[in-house]
Amino acid sequence: MKPYYRLLPLLLAYIYITAAGYMFITWGVSGDFNVVFDWAQFHTTLLVLLVFGVSILLWILTLWLSKNEFLTKLSLSQAYAYFTALLFSITVGLISAGVFLIYQIDIKHLVDTTEWIQHNLSTFLFSAFLLSLLTFGLMLVIGEAFLTSGIALVLYFIFAITNHYKLIFRNEPLFPNDLVQIGQMKDVIPLISDSISLPITIGIIAVCIGLLVLWFFLPKIKLKLIARIIVLIPVIFLIKSFFIYDGTFAEKYYSEYASLMPWNQNASYDHNGPVIGMVSNLKLNILEEPDTYTKGSMEKTLTSVKTVSSASTQTASSVFASMPTQADLPVKANIIFYMNETFWDPTKLDLKFSEDPLKNTRKLMEKYPSGSILSPAFGGNTANVEFEALTSYSMNYVNPGGLPYEHVLSHKDYPSFASYLDQLGYFTEAIHPNGGNLYRRQTVYPNIGFDKAEFIDDMKYTKKDNDRFVSDDSVVNEILDVVKQKKEPAFVHAVTIANHLPYGGNKYKDGSSIKVSGGNLSPDSKEKVEVYSEGIKRSDQTLKRLEEEVQSLTEPTLVVVWGDHLPSLGPNLKAYKEANYGKGQKQSTNPDYYETPLLFISNFDTGLQKDVGVMSPIYFAPTIVHALDYKSNLFYNYLEEMNKKIPAFKENLYMQENGRIVNSPDDLPASTQKLLQNYHEMEFDVLSGDQYIKKKLY
Repeated sequence: MKPYYRLLPLLLAYIYITAAGYMFITWGVSGDFNVVFDWAQFHTTLLVLLVFGVSILLWILTLWLSKNEFLTKLSLSQAYAYFTALLFSITVGLISAGVFLIYQIDIKHLVDTTEWIQHNLSTFLFSAFLLSLLTFGLMLVIGEAFLTSGIALVLYFIFAITNHYKLIFRNEPLFPNDLVQIGQMKDVIPLISDSISLPITIGIIAVCIGLLVLWFFLPKIKLKLIARIIVLIPVIFLIKSFFIYDGTFAEKYYSEYASLMPWNQNASYDHNGPVIGMVSNLKLNILEEPDTYTKGSMEKTLTSVKTVSSASTQTASSVFASMPTQADLPVKANIIFYMNETFWDPTKLDLKFSEDPLKNTRKLMEKYPSGSILSPAFGGNTANVEFEALTSYSMNYVNPGGLPYEHVLSHKDYPSFASYLDQLGYFTEAIHPNGGNLYRRQTVYPNIGFDKAEFIDDMKYTKKDNDRFVSDDSVVNEILDVVKQKKEPAFVHAVTIANHLPYGGNKYKDGSSIKVSGGNLSPDSKEKVEVYSEGIKRSDQTLKRLEEEVQSLTEPTLVVVWGDHLPSLGPNLKAYKEANYGKGQKQSTNPDYYETPLLFISNFDTGLQKDVGVMSPIYFAPTIVHALDYKSNLFYNYLEEMNKKIPAFKENLYMQENGRIVNSPDDLPASTQKLLQNYHEMEFDVLSGDQYIKKKLY
């Protein structure tokens, strides 16, 4: 068997030759290239048998006619090894490009994938070329053809599966920047474990182990080191050119074979395929760089910022009932950020609920200043919402898939609301009832000015009211301990996790006390909505308790409560669609999928009006600074003015002062566009640029 094993690449070559023969004959007879695909679709089994049958016959004939010594000598030559490497790389590229498409389009409808390839053949072949080039580079690094092919196939399959599930649960594709979380899989897997098929996972692992054992005992097709190094140099150049293509000769191929739509990533992946979609998002900068970024341009921006900011002391923001005045407080107020996991109103779904899960919250929203936030996320990426609230910088200018916590804030110190309050004499603490490795919070929190970061292993209260996550009650206990025990004013940023998915029927010991009906809910969606609503009911009860505790405190205390994002209720917005949510509008441009409750609870008068409207989290800090009449800085003053013109915005959604929503910044008034341009330049300069004006802003 061993000599024939080494000659399997010849069989693969015959398969290509036979398949090419079929295509040219069919095309030549019909004169229409579409007939090649159409005939193959209707006669798939016959075609497969024909191609493989002819190929095997040719292979056997070659073995029989040729002298064994010649074949042995051929199979041991380096020319044959490189021929095999190229052939295997092309095969892996073609197979993997197809697998990516199958999982992007719909694994249950393979015909749709075939039709996509038929109508986008050049794009498909370009995708296969990119994967083949990457595989060949990997082959030159590893130096063995069979092993490298197996590793590449497994890696590409994992990426295809990951893209598939991210589309299902987040309704957005996989971005290269997402891969930075691979090192945190031990923290991520418990959050998505119910979505992982154990039998399929075991099967895949078993197949991989079996192939590895087979490879171990059979001959290898190895590439010699010196030749590999020589060939690897131009291959690395090609990989860099085609994968980081901006400004290279390869850019013209993307113009010819792709139609990129960075403003609509879902459509871009659907139109160009996931391979080109991912490659198009390989960015050296995590933040989108302004068109003209120099020291001189930032000096001009600073002048413009100063002009705008000077107006913030002249007029009150729209969120205030009147012009803020010196808060009549005996001491500085405690400030609590209470970001509640997937805290949202499920009764917005067109369903009937046996009871209102938010009855206490509704009363509190009538009693205190309240409204909603426009979250930059849906179904996940909690840390990106934290990023906006703590730094006052927007995800709008972060490249697709970018995670500022991972890619930026974990590297060095950056200014934030915590560092601002620290300068005013506050004790600052961040609380998260999970592992600190997730989103690298254990590194990020100190970098942005927190005196202390507390995670699940550090917490005193870790009681759960569900099958896996620390309860909201436990988090509130931690918050209250900090506020009551510290002599100096405290700023506590607390993130809850109890309402994190999954929403399976076994999440709560006694099941859900809330029943839903109506719509066209499937049994699976009905269970998810009921379990989710039970969690919201418990969060609602805890919020009532938190408010009572705040009112009993002798020190002035302000709590900002908001939900980080809407929940993921089944694949592809399944429960939302079945419950007639979103008015049939596209999710990415529909604010209904991004608005969550916002509430300012306090035991003193903040001066905020009762209805604060819709607000982006970036405005929390300047709003509080002005409410407490603390000495502000240039950056917060600018945000206070920007808040008047564009109180809420995210990618594809820009909400103006009159409530009108547009889907592109180009549709905003010129003055508002200028405000956003200055803001974008400040964000890039501070977080990703040379920090030309950082000191003057803060």
